[in-house]
Amino acid sequence: MICRYFKVNHRDMVYLKFILEAYEGMNVMSTVDNKVGIIRIAIMPGFVKDMDALLADLGSQVTMEPVEWDDRDSPFADRE
Repeated sequence: MICRYFKVNHRDMVYLKFILEAYEGMNVMSTVDNKVGIIRIAIMPGFVKDMDALLADLGSQVTMEPVEWDDRDSPFADRE
């Protein structure tokens, strides 16, 4: 899977989840840091081009700021 991370407004998280779930099998959206508003969109192989087009369109409707994220930055990451 290819993972993309975005900072979004909390009010837009449910809307994005609703839209992205309609594209079942192409992606999985999850919240990685609710406090900051960081979401991860995991894109299934073979759908990257389609999802990039969808994300570009969604980006014109809601603010989606691409961010660099390391899952180890998550407050829920396993610490050794």
